Amino acid sequence: MVAKHSKKQISAPAVSSSAVSFLRAALVHITGWMSVLISICFFTATYDTAQVKLTLLHMGGIILLALWTALKITQRKSPFSRHNIIYLLPVFAYAVWNIICFIFAPYHMEAAEEFIRFLIYIVITLLAATEFSLKDIKIITRYLVATAWISFGYAVLQAVNLVLPGADPMPWSGFFAKRVFSTHANPNFFGDFVVFASCIVSGYYLLTRKKSLLILLGIGLISLFFTESKGAWLAYAAAAAVGAFLFTNYLSSLAKTKLRLINWVAVGLLIVTLGLAGFFTAKRFQSVSFRTFTWLSTFEMVQDNPVMGVGGPGSFKIIYSAYRRPQIFYIEDSHNTETQHAENEFLEQWAISGTVGLAIFLWLLIFLFTAAIKNLKQENNLAANKERNYLLLAYTAALAGMVIHSGVDISIRFASSGFFFALFMGILLALSFPPQPEENTTIFPAPRALLVVLRIVLLGLLAVAAVQLITSFHEITAALAVQTFGELILAVCAWTVCLGCVGGVVYLYLRSSWLLRSALAISVLCVSVPMVWLSYQPMRANHYYSVGIALNDLRNVEGAVGYFTRAVTFNPFQTEYRHFRANVFATLFNLTKIFSPLRGDTTGPSDDYTRALKDFAIVLERTPNHPMLHHNRGQLYYAMALRRSDDSTHAHSDSEYAWLRQEALDNMAQAKKAFERALLVDPVNPQTYAYLVQIALLENDLPRAQYWLDRFQQGPDGVTEPEFLQRNHQNPQMAALQKQVNERMARSKK
Repeated sequence: MVAKHSKKQISAPAVSSSAVSFLRAALVHITGWMSVLISICFFTATYDTAQVKLTLLHMGGIILLALWTALKITQRKSPFSRHNIIYLLPVFAYAVWNIICFIFAPYHMEAAEEFIRFLIYIVITLLAATEFSLKDIKIITRYLVATAWISFGYAVLQAVNLVLPGADPMPWSGFFAKRVFSTHANPNFFGDFVVFASCIVSGYYLLTRKKSLLILLGIGLISLFFTESKGAWLAYAAAAAVGAFLFTNYLSSLAKTKLRLINWVAVGLLIVTLGLAGFFTAKRFQSVSFRTFTWLSTFEMVQDNPVMGVGGPGSFKIIYSAYRRPQIFYIEDSHNTETQHAENEFLEQWAISGTVGLAIFLWLLIFLFTAAIKNLKQENNLAANKERNYLLLAYTAALAGMVIHSGVDISIRFASSGFFFALFMGILLALSFPPQPEENTTIFPAPRALLVVLRIVLLGLLAVAAVQLITSFHEITAALAVQTFGELILAVCAWTVCLGCVGGVVYLYLRSSWLLRSALAISVLCVSVPMVWLSYQPMRANHYYSVGIALNDLRNVEGAVGYFTRAVTFNPFQTEYRHFRANVFATLFNLTKIFSPLRGDTTGPSDDYTRALKDFAIVLERTPNHPMLHHNRGQLYYAMALRRSDDSTHAHSDSEYAWLRQEALDNMAQAKKAFERALLVDPVNPQTYAYLVQIALLENDLPRAQYWLDRFQQGPDGVTEPEFLQRNHQNPQMAALQKQVNERMARSKK
């Protein structure tokens, strides 16, 4: 028995070493594949074509956390030690403060998705900072270069399509007219990718001297031009200047002799960039106006919540509508849109996490850049530190470009850039403060029977999750109309990515469980499988939402209801789905009480009016400042008031008549309150004024009707721009109502 136990002890370290090596490699390559897939995946079978990027981020983040936890359990040590806790302190401070702000936030459900994404970003930063070696970062860099080839190459095809229509066969061709956006959600997001990817490619060129990378840089620059993203051009020039400054001052003695030439080239690039930015700003000044008014509104949020902000990650879109300037409604020419971010990362940090949060965020950035520059200063022996220094240069310039671009853009608030922002922060920490060498630890394996049971459980969970995911994805892809070559390419790529991801994760988990000898580590993998499956559900919800909208547009409102209910079921955090379903109920307006699970009934029969009120109540609880919420509630009450008024004419008794008349009066009073409340967040919407005028006419309150007409003609407080007020003066619907009021007043005087 003793000999047997001794044998286990001796073999344990070898097994542990195999598991550690495999898990380390898995973390690096998963991060690399996430870099590729989050950048290039674009999918049209969901309402939000960027939903696939969010799904990959959430699923990948959970997998990374599970494998990292299993690795640390295997090593029997914490990733945080006295050696690294000091340089990780700004990251911890940033995370803790935002968590505190979220805890004290007034609205949690609607902000939950973005808050979870924030936590994933923190995990990615800490993982990269504590686990990735120079060799690992080189591998990730190769993934990024490969991604740049794909993304830049497709952008050139989109540019060619502007001259030769039809060259780009993909179904999303022309989404942004003449602006190129490659595989990203919009041209600005792609512009951000070009900025930081070009920095990485430049650093990799200095490291390898591959001339093909110069071609790639040229393709990227051409792609950037066709984005027409003014902020991205400025960020590109700034990132190039940062890179040139660091290279000439710290890494190249030859460059120092040509410092004047390099400086002139940098100045020339900046002048050209400013000229292009000015030219396209003049062509599309609307975006500048939009940002200016958004920044002014955001600063008012800061003034009202200067210390802790309005509630941390995810809270901006909920609170901002109460501060939004009326001019933005005129600029957007829409009343059903939400501004989700501040178009300036520093202002948004200030608004959501207060002055303390902004100070910590600035401390984090200053610490990162200072650490990177100091390390270039201290170890500028290029021969001995060539790889590390060039990579440090590349990622410092890349992060600087993202930070500068974020001053006029929202890219890093979305997965396509936010993932890289978090990753680059971790990589800078890893390059500036290399992790200490790991020591082998002796592990006493869990009983073999327990390990076998856990592996069987893991296999079962993986099998069930894989089958359900593939089945669900088949349902989603069935919505793709494969009628053109581009749609065929999309379908093939979608299935390739899906099956590749599922197969890859199954292999990683099973291989890890085979190598692991810790019951706790395998249990972590088991627990993570349902979490990964749950993180896929928002994509299903978004698909059902898109089907519901398509059916609604085809006037098949009854058929759309069930899909909206599915969307609510699979993603209860997204209030937009409930809001849309409530509007559908208001359209159907079936007042017969029936029990219908497709309509969301769970306890008993209901009618569409009650269902709509229930959904609106939840939306009101979670996002009380939504620009259309109170207007839509007003429409519901108004419709019910007219219905009850009409029903009262067919009453069978005096008591029934009295009840119906009172119902009509109560609903009309609620409608007035809702419409007046709507004007507090959207004082521009002519439909809201029209309803208030019509209510006043129904009540024969002509002075009140004229009051609302005058209010609309005057325009909202603070709006003085003639081009905006002219729209109020020339509104045909309000002119018709004014004519009706004038006629009624004339008759009343007789």
